[in-house]
Order: sequence, then structure tokens, then C-alpha cells
Amino acid sequence: MIIIAAIMLLPLVALMYDVFFASQTDKVIFLDKEQRLEALVKSTNNGFSKNLESQWTGPEDISSALLTDEFTQVVEPQIPANLGIRFGLYIPRTEKITVLGFLHDYRNLTPVEEAQRERDIFATTQPGLKAAEMGNEPLFRISGSWDDQVVEYISPVVLKGKVVAVMWVEERLNPFFYQSSYLLNLLRYFTLGVLTLVMIGTLLIIRNITTGVDRLKQGLHRMEKDIHHLLPEMSGELGQVAQAVNRMAVGLIEKERLEDQLNQSEHLIALGRLVTGVAHELRNPIGIIKTLVELMKQEYSQVSGIDEFTKAIDEQVDRQAVEIQELLDFGRPTKVSSKECSVNDLIKGVLSFSAAMLRTQKIDVELQLDNKLSNILADSEKLKQVFVNIIVNAAEAMPDGGKLAIITKETDKMVIISFSDTGEGIPAEDKLRIFDPFYTTKKTGTGLGLSISYQSIQLHGGTIDVDSDLNNGSTFYISLPVIPQICDRSDLLDNKNSDN
Repeated sequence: MIIIAAIMLLPLVALMYDVFFASQTDKVIFLDKEQRLEALVKSTNNGFSKNLESQWTGPEDISSALLTDEFTQVVEPQIPANLGIRFGLYIPRTEKITVLGFLHDYRNLTPVEEAQRERDIFATTQPGLKAAEMGNEPLFRISGSWDDQVVEYISPVVLKGKVVAVMWVEERLNPFFYQSSYLLNLLRYFTLGVLTLVMIGTLLIIRNITTGVDRLKQGLHRMEKDIHHLLPEMSGELGQVAQAVNRMAVGLIEKERLEDQLNQSEHLIALGRLVTGVAHELRNPIGIIKTLVELMKQEYSQVSGIDEFTKAIDEQVDRQAVEIQELLDFGRPTKVSSKECSVNDLIKGVLSFSAAMLRTQKIDVELQLDNKLSNILADSEKLKQVFVNIIVNAAEAMPDGGKLAIITKETDKMVIISFSDTGEGIPAEDKLRIFDPFYTTKKTGTGLGLSISYQSIQLHGGTIDVDSDLNNGSTFYISLPVIPQICDRSDLLDNKNSDN
């Protein structure tokens, strides 16, 4: 801004110098005219005053006729040598003027034209004549209109300390001089105004650009810390740059999301193979224990207290069998058995057998189901299990009661289901891990519920996300395609060890 302001200042300084230099040139021209007219008036005034002094001896006022006659005698011989100069005499006592000579090319005037001419001249010169009479000092001035200017040198005629008349000499300025000077001044002021407006406009444009660049810079600094923080909307080319950066940031966010999904899928594949192997190894000894317990019941049925011990063993064996089955379900996801179904009906069915639990825990359910929702092709049992997992988790997050809002809608060929609770929320450090296998914040549980739900939604070609803040509740979003992209997740199976 400083550099451009300095560049814009150069022509401004040049223009100001031109104005100043031109005004000095005008001063020189007017000074020359003033000196020439002053010399002419002084010489005429001296001769005129001497003639009057020699003829005026009485105490009475000098007559107007004498003043006019003597002025005419003194001036007429000078007219041929001073063409284009007009001489005039003003008598204050009678308010009359006498004019000799012409400023323009002249001709013989009629008495009427002569009288009108004198009235026009007197109307033009009267302010200067009055000023010279009252001030008793010579006066140089410019009179006339902008297109016909006259320079005048006015001097009082003083006899015996008294102003008896006022004499003046005037010359017309060259029309080219004052007209070109007038137009030149107009051009200068117009140029100065345009230059000022251009400078102000340029500075405003530069300020807007620098402000926009500063907003971009601050936005990029914030984006370095958080890629999800997009640049603000702006107009012009900077706005196009911001939109391009935002599109790139959105692309990077999507790329990171896809990479996270890929990494999680690879992690789940490896983990699935591991847990199926472990489950297989655990199932064999559990089966042996189960068989031995049955034999103990038969062989030692008459031993006192044996039923109590075998019952405890049966309970623990059954519990371990359930957990082993969960491991197998996680490690060996079956293909989706799809059929046309309604998401709204599935949600209502899940709520029908979980209503008692929700009432017991004082949880109010608010349903906002879109009646125009399209049917989808899906494995209804898997989706029911996903909905049950999310509802149970929401209930556990509201031990003192609360509200659970379930909303369905359809956008861009996708069915969106959201589950919003008013519970404890999820800490920021846990949100990225809640779909990881075996990760849980509960005192009991395998940590496989949300992992299996994540896996099931992926098998349907959908997505599951969570939005939560600590102490502000949580919202789970499930997106399922209306025209599904059923995934063949046979890669999750242990093909090398099919016995598992």
C-alpha cells in the first residue's frame, strides 16, 4: 500500500507543481501589465494635475467642465500611441465619467450607443473607482466576465489634499490567455479530482485485497490445526481461491475418512482371523468341560452337594459359550441375506420388545419417522441387532432417565437414521475408538457390540458415525442406500483355515 501510494503521489506532486508554476507565470504577466499601466497613469496624472493647478486658484470647487476639458487635452494625444487602451475619468461630485479610447476595434458610435457604452463601463468599473476614492491609493484589478477580462489601474487625482477625480487606464487581456487559463485551471482541477478518486479507489481496493489475504492467511493457520475448519466465503478471485482450497480440504477429509475405513477394515480382518482361531481353541476345552459335567451329574448324582457344583459349572460354561459365539460372529461375518424391508417397521419392531426396558429406566422415546421413506434391501435381523445395540447403549448412558429421539429421512437415495440421547456423552478421546473391537468403557461387556454393528452396516454398503460432546448427549447416524451396494465381505473369513 505504501509503494502504490507513493507511485500515485508522484503525478499528484507534478500536478501541484504545475498549478504553482502556472500561477507564478500568471503573476509575471500581470506584474508586467501593472507596471506598464501604472507608468502610463502616473505620467498622465502628472500632466493632468499640473494643468489643473495652473488654472484652479479660487476657493470654490473645481468645475466638472474644467476637469473634463483638461483630461481630454492631456489624453487625446496619447491615444494613437496606445491603441487597445482605454482612458477614463470619474468625477465623484457629479457621478459622471469620461471615456477616451477603445479596447476593441472601434467605429464611430451614435450618441445613443455612446451613452450606453459609458453606462456599461461605469457599472463595471464603479466598485474599483469607489475603492480608490475612499482609500486615496492606487488600485490594480481585473474586471469583466470570464470570457472578456480587463486589467485596470486606478489612481485618485489629488489637488491640495483633496480627491477631485479618479483616473483609470484599462487594457483588455488577450482572449486566448484568459480563456486558455480558465480551461487549463478547469482541466487541472478535474485531473486533480479524478486522480484523488483513483487514489482513494486504489487504496480501498488494496485494503480489501489485503484484508481478504489476511482472512485467507488466518483461515489457513486454523486449517493447519484442524482440517475440518474451512475457509470463509469471500467474493472475487480470492473467493475462488478459498473455494478451491475448501474443495481440496474436503477431498483430504474424505481421503482420510476412506483411509481410516480401510485401515479399520484391514485391522478387523486380521483381528477376525485371530479371534476365530482363539474361539476355536476355547470351544474344544469348553465342550470337554460340558461333557464331563454331564458325566458327573450321572455318575455322582448321589453325592451330597454335587448338584450345586455342577449347576455353577454349567452357568459359567454357558456364559463362556455365549462370549465365544460373539467372537465367532465377529470373526466370521456371514453374507447379507437381503430382502425388501421398511426401516420404519424395523425400528417399531425393535421398540416393541424394548419398550418395557425403556419405561423402567424412565426414558421417553420421540419418534420422527418419514412416512414417505423408501424401502431398502437389507438383512432385517442384522439391522435389528444394530438398532438394539444403539438403543441399549443410549439407555445405559442415561441411568437417571432422559430422552431418546429417533429420526428417519431420505436424501440423495440414502436412508438416514439418527439416534439422539441426552446422556453423558462421549469424551473426545473416545469418539475415535468406540467402533474398535474390545474397546469399552463399561465395567462388563466384551466391547464387540458397536464393532459388530459397524461391520453389519458396512456389509449393507452404508456408514455409521457418531457426533457427541461430553455431558451433551450423543447422536448416532446410520446411512443406508436405497439401491444397496451389498458388499461381499468374504475377505473377512479365514479362507486358509476354513475349519475355524
